[in-house]
Amino acid sequence: MYDRDALLAATDLTALADELLGPRRGSARSPMWPCPNDQHAQSGRTPPLSVFASRRGEQRWRCHGCGEGGTAIDLVLACRGGSLREAMGYLADRAGHHDHAPDWEPPHRPTRPLQPPAAGCRDGEGLQDYVDQCADRLWRPEGRAIRRWLIHTRGIPADVLHANRIGADIGSRIQPRPNGMPLAHGVVLPVISEGHATYAQIRVPHPGPDRPKYLNPTSELASNPRLTRMRPVDCQHPEVIVTEGSIDALAAASGGYRAVGVLSATYCDESVALALSRLPHPLVLAFDADDAGRAASERLAALLEAKQRPPVVLDLGSGDLNDAMRESDDWSARLSASVDRSLASRSAVGVEL
Repeated sequence: MYDRDALLAATDLTALADELLGPRRGSARSPMWPCPNDQHAQSGRTPPLSVFASRRGEQRWRCHGCGEGGTAIDLVLACRGGSLREAMGYLADRAGHHDHAPDWEPPHRPTRPLQPPAAGCRDGEGLQDYVDQCADRLWRPEGRAIRRWLIHTRGIPADVLHANRIGADIGSRIQPRPNGMPLAHGVVLPVISEGHATYAQIRVPHPGPDRPKYLNPTSELASNPRLTRMRPVDCQHPEVIVTEGSIDALAAASGGYRAVGVLSATYCDESVALALSRLPHPLVLAFDADDAGRAASERLAALLEAKQRPPVVLDLGSGDLNDAMRESDDWSARLSASVDRSLASRSAVGVEL
């Protein structure tokens, strides 16, 4: 199923018109194109088709000669023919290939040799070295305890951990770290952008009473991006699952979904909504089933609705997405069926695959 609003939000209609109708004419402020209707005789010096924004903020086109017009989907149908499904598939392929595919590709970076403890670095290369070393340590004998917690306790497959460069920090006496990285023993959860580590949290597997689970670096080392992307090894679904935290995002990736983890329930603000609204995929919110998670999900859904990107909101009943994954052998199939039903009932225009 394709999400109509997601496809239209991801499409620059003027660029699409250039591709399908030829180079624009007229002024930069008021570009014009030929009409795609081959029954419309066009003899004027200025092409009759223009692009404008509707009251909802949706880009539309209109021929001022014959009156034909519509959305980007309608322009694809008018120029290429075919079915509605084919037109939406064309826009999905176009947006995914040109705008967003690189960020979902698993990062490949050679691991540097482990260095003995030394004074930390303050620059981004120091953070990258730390993430690379921790990712390597996860699969060494000294990373066994953290590896078992991730794979056997949390249920995250090894190939998903590999693809997302998840690591093990086994303590400051052995693991060198850049200045600003917490002195802690735990799971290293990097934020990867264009193949490079730009941020990293430490998830403490067994925190003490009233102690935090997640530890963050200082702002001097790395700016908090508020979001992290987790990549599936084999993407099997068109939707993006938005979760509360990195571990739940890894759970969604384990089910074959692209996933975005919001690094705290308190981060569901305008900037996070704007970043999510730019993704050309249907959005599904799967936040923790507690008061903080439900409030964050409701707030983020309202912000996305205002940006013409209404998401599907999943009610997990209890616990979090990782809990749901570990409690059911057919979790991935049940999640997929729930998402499909929710999208089908919500979408104004949908095409079932």
